[in-house]
Parts: sequence; C-alpha cells; structure tokens
Amino acid sequence: MTTLTSETTTLQNLEPARLRELLEPRTVAIIGANTNSTWSHFTHSNLVAGGFEGELYLVNRRGEECHGQASFTSIADLPEAPDLAIVLTGTNSLETILEEARVKGIRNLVLLASGLGEAGAEGEALQAKLVQRAREAGQLILGPNNLGFINSHAKVAAFSHMTQMPMITGGVGVASQSGALAIYLLPYMASRGVGCSMAVTVGNEAMVSAIDVMGVLVEDENTKVIAAYLEQISDPAQFLAVAARAREVGKPIVIFKAGRGEASARVAAAHTGSLVGDDKVIDAACRQFGIIRVDNIEDLVATAGIIESYGALPGNRMGVVTGSGAMCALVADKAESVGLELPTPSAATVDSLHAAGLPSFSTVNNPMDTTGYISVDPTILTKANQCFIDDPNYDFIVVNGSWPANQTMVDMGRFTQNELLRQLSSSPKPVIAMSFLPTEVTEFGRAFAAEHGYPHASDSFDRGIPAVARSAWWGKRTAELASDATIQDAPAISKPEGAESWTEIQTGEFLCSHGVPYVPAAIATSAEEAVAAAEEMGYPVVLKIASEDIAHKTEVGGVRLMLRDADAVSEAYDFIRTSVATLAPEARIQGVAVSPMRPAGNELLVGVVRDPQWGLVLAVGFGGVMVEILKDSALRLLPVGPAEIRRMLESLKGIDLLTGFRGAEATDLDELARVIFKISQVAVGLGDELEELEINPLRVAGNQIEALDALVRWKARS
Repeated sequence: MTTLTSETTTLQNLEPARLRELLEPRTVAIIGANTNSTWSHFTHSNLVAGGFEGELYLVNRRGEECHGQASFTSIADLPEAPDLAIVLTGTNSLETILEEARVKGIRNLVLLASGLGEAGAEGEALQAKLVQRAREAGQLILGPNNLGFINSHAKVAAFSHMTQMPMITGGVGVASQSGALAIYLLPYMASRGVGCSMAVTVGNEAMVSAIDVMGVLVEDENTKVIAAYLEQISDPAQFLAVAARAREVGKPIVIFKAGRGEASARVAAAHTGSLVGDDKVIDAACRQFGIIRVDNIEDLVATAGIIESYGALPGNRMGVVTGSGAMCALVADKAESVGLELPTPSAATVDSLHAAGLPSFSTVNNPMDTTGYISVDPTILTKANQCFIDDPNYDFIVVNGSWPANQTMVDMGRFTQNELLRQLSSSPKPVIAMSFLPTEVTEFGRAFAAEHGYPHASDSFDRGIPAVARSAWWGKRTAELASDATIQDAPAISKPEGAESWTEIQTGEFLCSHGVPYVPAAIATSAEEAVAAAEEMGYPVVLKIASEDIAHKTEVGGVRLMLRDADAVSEAYDFIRTSVATLAPEARIQGVAVSPMRPAGNELLVGVVRDPQWGLVLAVGFGGVMVEILKDSALRLLPVGPAEIRRMLESLKGIDLLTGFRGAEATDLDELARVIFKISQVAVGLGDELEELEINPLRVAGNQIEALDALVRWKARS
C-alpha cells in the first residue's frame, strides 16, 4: 500500500488523545459484513480471537446472518453509535456511509477501500471530499487503502487480513505506512518472541499519518519502543518534534525507511549539491536527532526486541561467552564492523576462570570459547558467564543461548537453567542471550519464557550484534543531546542590495563582515591591474575568474596557482580570460580575482544547501574540489551547535589529517567547529532568501583557518 504526495491530502496534525479515541474503542461495527467476503471474515475473526470484550455489531444491507451472528440492515438501525466503524465497502458507497455515520453519531472510521488518493486525479478528488466532510462532522478516518490496526493491550484487533491471534502482548509499538507489510511483520515479530503493544497501518494517510501514530505511541504507557516502517516523511517538522518528545520520555524510535536509492541531488551547480540528496538528508536527520535507522524488517524487529528488554546499553564494551571457536571468530568480525569494542579479559577474570574449572589448555580471550569441555562440565558455561559479568572491563555481556524449542532442550539444560536465568534477569549489568544462527521461537518456547521470566533472546548473532550496537549508540546519542548547550539564535541578516550579481570578492567581504575568516582579494580587469594587486599583496599569488555564473572555475580554465612574479601574473590573466571566453562564452565576467597564495594545508568544503522538505542542510567534507570523489562528508540539519559540528568533524574518515598525522601541526577542533558554526549562523540568519552558501575550500593548516573561495546562491523570486 502506498501513501500520498498530493497537495489535496495535506495533513493536519492530530492531538494524541483524539487518535487514542479511535484506537481504544469499546464498541465496534463492521460495515459491509458478508460471510462470503475474505475481508469480512478476517476482520470479524481477528476481533473475536484477539479477545475483544465490547459489543460487536455487523451491518449487512440484506440483514443476513454473518459469521454466525445476526446483522443490521443499516447504520441507522444500530442500537447505539459505536466507538469505531470498520468500513469494508467499495469506493462508490463511501460518501453515503460517511453521511449515515455522521447522522448516527459515529466519530471514528477505518476505511479499507482502495482507488482513492493513490489512484489518480479522480480518486484524489473523492478522497479530499471525504476528508473535508469528515472534518466538518468531527469524524476521524484511518486510511483509506489500509488494513486497520491492532491494540494488543486493549484487545482490539481491528485488522482486516490474516494474522496470528492473539498477538504476543509486549512493548513494541508499530506504525506502518504499508498494510501489506504488516501482514508479514506481525507474525515475524511473534516468531522472534517480540511482543507488540500496538500496530497501526495508515494507508493513504488522509487524516491520520504514521507520524501521528508515532506521537500516540510516545504517550502510550504500554509502549517502550517505537518501530516504524516509512515510505516517505511528509512532515519533517512533526517527525522531529515526535522524536524530541520520545527522547524526553526515554523511548527509542527505530525506523525502516524504504527507498535508499538517490532520488535527486539538491543543487547540482556546486559541490555541496552532490553531497546532499533525499536519503542522505534523512540519514543525517536520524543520526542528529537520536533516531535509529535500519535497512530491513529483520533488523527493525531485532533492534526493537533488544531495546524493549534491555533499554539503552550502558556502553559499547562487549564481553562474549560461547561454546564454539567458530562463533568467536564470526562474532568478533561482526562486532568490529558495527563499532563495538571487545576488551581483553582482566587478569582477575583469567584467574577466576581457571579457578572455576576451565582446563589449562583453554586460552582466555574475548570472545571466550569454553571449548568442548562443556560436555564434561556443563556448568563451565554459566561459570564463565559469571566471570565475565564480574569483569569491570565490560558494559554488557552476550552469551550463546535461546529459549528452548521443546521439552528435550529443557532437559538438556537442566544443570544450568536456574543459574542462567539468574544471570539473564538479575545481573548488575545487561546479559543478553543470542542464538548462533537465526532461530524461530516456538509456542513451547514462548510459554516457557513467560512461565520462568526469561528476557528476550536475540534470534542470531548476525542480527543481535548490530542490534546491541544500535542500543549502545542510542544511549550515547541521547546523552549527548541532553548535555549539549542550547543553540543561540542566529542574528537576522538582510539580503544586501545587488547580491545576485556579487563577485567572489564581494561574497568574501560579506562573510568576513559576519565573522568568517576570509582570504584578501582584489578584482582586476586588466593584466596591469592584476600585476599591481599582486605587487601590493606580495608574491606568490593566485588568480581566479570572477563570475557569478561560473561555480566550478577549474573546469573552464579559470584558476592559476603559485604565480611568483609579474610576468607569470600577466600571462595567467590573459590565459584565464581567453580560456573562459572559449569554454563559457555566455558567462558574465567581472574580472579576475587576485589573492595571496597560501601555503599547503587541509582543504575542507563547508556548504549549506536548502532542502525543499527539511530546510537548510550543513555539509562538511574533506577534499575541496575532490570532495565528490573522496565522498568523505557529514551532514546535519540547521541550526546546529559547535559541539555537534565537532562530532561531524570527528566522524570524517580523514580526521587524522587534522589531529597531527605524521607530525603535522594539530588543529584545535573546537576552534574549527566555531568557525564552521559562524558560517552556518550566517546561512540561518539569511533565512528564506538563501538557496545555497558554499565555502570551498576552507583552508585548515594547524590553527590557521581561512576561507579561500565562496559561492552564494539566492532563492529565486517567484
């Protein structure tokens, strides 16, 4: 099922209390009930099997018995106005049904019908009409083109497709822009022992968006983790507001956002545009605001399951105990790939392991292989677990284990069952059980875990190790955001008169006037003027074409470097004018800029570009003109503070170049972050006037930080 981008379906943010009214009905009517309809069968059977305890009414226009229950011929005949109407009829009858529901006093409806907003102009127009009428009547529509919802704790399974009932009740709340995906997601969660608090599909999002649902889940006392499947984020401001509220109450958000393919680059005219695209901005927004993004449904479930049971892990130092050398190697590789640390066991841990009975031929490492000796002494595994639990080198422990699939497995583990349960459920640090290979949870296993109080066990190391890394990241990230200073408001800056035709020198003077260090420059309109400027500045100098129409000067022969005397400057001036006239004959030329040639240093690109949905985006990367090839960059939404800009710098692969690589002078990263912050504040201060601001390169040589070239593009006036 798809969601809409049409202007006719602009969403109005819902108050969570209003949406909860729809999701917590005490009386339900199925409109269009029919024994011969698969939709009707599943809607009815799910409500019954899900344990719905309220009145359930059926409306069938012929008054036929449906699903073994009497029906009413019309909405008007119902003995009361139900809290929720699930409408199974086709598109053509929806206007009539909404009117009959209004007259009856029905405020909440789930519309399954397709063929509306997702089906072209005619369908969009009808959907807009239905929404307008619903708003006027104080009604709320979930859908259309969706499959409904399940509220496990309220025992309302208003879901119109085959799924496992009753659901495993738990703390993971699901918001999905696809109903079809939920058909597979819900039983997959159950097969991995992950319990659901609520699962809501939104279809066309005519009145209720996935972000609205996430907002309800933030406030829902039964939800510990929010898991969302998104195909688009239609309201970034609302999305980020929900994320901020979730952080306040300590609830992680895990999203699987479909569509990692690059849909567009924002501003292709300059280097910044090549770094900023639809998916890259969403990725950056998630990292910036503490939202966990995963690449598939399996990781969505694995991560939500881990965090539901263990919350934010207290660090990324992991200790691992297994009974297999192969597991040790594979776990070590996976841990390294996701940035987890595997500290060496302390000397005390080594001694305690051997004192506990580990044979002398066993090598103590992390991950720890207890070897085949477990067949001689099965308790050596839990003893090794405890030694690692007691080691202060570890923030959390991973042990090889899973819920038993049958009684035979219970019998095999009877020697260690009680001690393992104690370690998993009451250790002073998190102890997480993981299977080696993907393992489904059986009905026996679910019942056994519930009876004995076993916490969640991850279905495999392959999914579990990245999941614990995300949990540790989420804890660290939320702590960073809580400790960061409030970002000061950027002073408003008016767009200067004539800025559309600025030369590079004027751009530099403008930035310099707002606190950005910028290399001096002078415009020459003849070789003689260029030589005079060079003589005044001192050699060597650099010459660059000055034109608001040319973003990539080197591509048109518009740059000459390391000019050491008057003859070189004169020759370079003539070369640049001739080359540009040949390769960019339509470009407006103000002259040639002359600047002092600075010694070699690291070149950074610092750019700000306006994303149509997300607003101003800051890009910082290594490479100057090579940034597109090196692809070493970091993005953040503006505004952003100096502390976060420093984290951007530290995330770059080339960060060692700034911290004293091979004896070079180290750069004060806090000072560099402050310079970049000033640049970003200029962009924010210009407000809606700005389309793009790029400094490329920003020269960094130790603590000498200076912009050597800049470009400003203004928003086109309509």
